[in-house]
Amino acid sequence: MRAGNRLTGTPGVGAAGVQQVDAWDLSPGAAACDGSTPANIEQQSKAASLVGLRLLFAVDSRFPGLGGAESQALKLAAALRERGAYVEFVTPRVQPSQPLEETFNGFTVKRVDYPHIRWIGSLVLMVSFARYLLANRRRFDALHIHITHLLAASAGYVRRWTGLPVTTKISGFYEFEGGVLDQRRRFMPLNFLIRKGLTQVDHVQTISEQTREKLLEAGFRDEQIRFVPNGIDTSLPPQPAAGGQTLVIGYCGRLREVKGVHVLLDAFARTVQANPGRRLILRIAGDGDMIESLRAQAESLGMASQVEWMGMIEDTSSFFKGLDIYVQPSFAEGLPNSVMEAMVEQRAVIASDIGGNNDLVEDGVTGLLFAAGDDAGLAERLSRLIDNPELRENVAVSGRGLIVGRFGFDRVVDELLDLYRDDVESKDQVQR
Repeated sequence: MRAGNRLTGTPGVGAAGVQQVDAWDLSPGAAACDGSTPANIEQQSKAASLVGLRLLFAVDSRFPGLGGAESQALKLAAALRERGAYVEFVTPRVQPSQPLEETFNGFTVKRVDYPHIRWIGSLVLMVSFARYLLANRRRFDALHIHITHLLAASAGYVRRWTGLPVTTKISGFYEFEGGVLDQRRRFMPLNFLIRKGLTQVDHVQTISEQTREKLLEAGFRDEQIRFVPNGIDTSLPPQPAAGGQTLVIGYCGRLREVKGVHVLLDAFARTVQANPGRRLILRIAGDGDMIESLRAQAESLGMASQVEWMGMIEDTSSFFKGLDIYVQPSFAEGLPNSVMEAMVEQRAVIASDIGGNNDLVEDGVTGLLFAAGDDAGLAERLSRLIDNPELRENVAVSGRGLIVGRFGFDRVVDELLDLYRDDVESKDQVQR
């Protein structure tokens, strides 16, 4: 049975097989779905605002995963679920050991199998995902794709037959490095095929101003592009830094050249030399194809005893709480979750002056910026924060204020609500 209309409030049977009613009307006099009186409707409206909405989240990478895009998709799904939405995940079966279906953090995760053969595998995955969407098109109200690549293009190609509104998100890393926004590859056959499919999606979600500009340069239509930033949980108050004799600098993310961790190591060595009386530690969390070369670099710099390699971590909150200064030395970003996490924990941030980073860091206000690749400039800013605890505290407080005011999940979900509402209205009009 089909669910009732999500906009008119007509009762129906939802994806979980229980009767659901619409709660999209958030006006003060609206009746709550549980019979609440107008006196307490304002308190309950937020919690019930997405009841009856059925969303399919597609993550075009290994999922679950510890990357920023994967983590953000999971956290967003949890926030939407808290507001009453039903969310289900679909993702490629990246490793044969992964089950075709499982439950993760209370969410159903289904995987699309494909042969891991260059080119052939990509085409088979696109066709298989298209078939999946056609088979499941009546189970969902909208499709939200995280990481714009093969799945997004496939959804675009079959958009007219599924009737399923499609939003695809530009996460940053994947799309810029070898992906759809890598202009060096724009004439390669697979990228050409992907871009053509993307012309048919309803919305392309951008999370930074630089990303929006790149989308326009790549030929996306202005009316396709919707700005909705990453969200973050701002409900817990920050804890003060340890304030001991040792000052801890940190980085959390993939260990790949584009992330600039080699620049951070050079800058850290300079900083240690410039501050002989200070006890400094550099903690690096994450993994990637540069791990061995980075370890060798730390050895050659004589910093091996002062660099702590944390590997992949799940409890990122505790990692950021243990820092005094966070550094994001990347050469390319979308809207970095790690910077947002450091800011929400009220830790001082230094970041390379690139799009995504400078959407969050205003130099001297919410953090410090340095030219990407400039290890001397980064070292100077590290020393500035080390020598000036007051500045360190001021930028940390301002950084948290920015995140709480602009990037809290409540606000981001409200913005997505507008986007999903447009999608559902469009779908209902087509079905009439």
